[in-house]
Amino acid sequence: MSVIWEKGVHSGKMDPCRFVAVTSTNAAKIFNFYPKKGVIQVGADADIVVWDAEATRTISKDTHHQAVDFNIFEGMECHGVPLVTISRGKVVWENGELNVTKGSGKYIYNPVHAPEAYARIAQRDKVNQPVKVVREPYTGQVWPAGGDNKKAAEPNKKAEQTKSPPAAGFKAPAPSSGLPESRPQTKRGHRDLHASSFSLSGQQTDDADGHRNAYKVVAPPGGRSSIQF
Repeated sequence: MSVIWEKGVHSGKMDPCRFVAVTSTNAAKIFNFYPKKGVIQVGADADIVVWDAEATRTISKDTHHQAVDFNIFEGMECHGVPLVTISRGKVVWENGELNVTKGSGKYIYNPVHAPEAYARIAQRDKVNQPVKVVREPYTGQVWPAGGDNKKAAEPNKKAEQTKSPPAAGFKAPAPSSGLPESRPQTKRGHRDLHASSFSLSGQQTDDADGHRNAYKVVAPPGGRSSIQF
């Protein structure tokens, strides 16, 4: 807590109220102890720290109360020192002395999925749920599979009549060439793109072009090289 006070409050990055929220209230909410802990009110545990904001201390492995012989904050001078610590109404720290008895701790049950941490996740999942869109049933014409429907074909005939003439110089491919562009139109006037253009005879789109026996690379990819071997 002294390090947070030194780097946060003493440096001007947060105010004392924010310090209390970070070190006490918010922590109790995240671990689902709130309002049993993290707040001073009737019914909550009497866990209180009397804090001296002007006092200073130097962190050292020789004075800390931990079961290790090192401290990552060794030699750091911090402002803000706890004078008295009260746990469940009993003074456990005063004037630099720890006054606790082995076995005096108490297990505190905390339910899982604290609202402070999981409420937003639940709200996000609720908002992202798919919503059913109610539409009126389709009542228009339906093209029967494998059947003739002159009335359904009439709009296609009208569309063909209103088509603009082809551009000058355009030559339609021969219907027997087997290319995708020469596939016959369907009854609706579209190209059958599901039919395969693969041919066992090996016909390709450039079969009509002449082929060269060899190609001379003048400039390979990356440019010419002037290295002599």
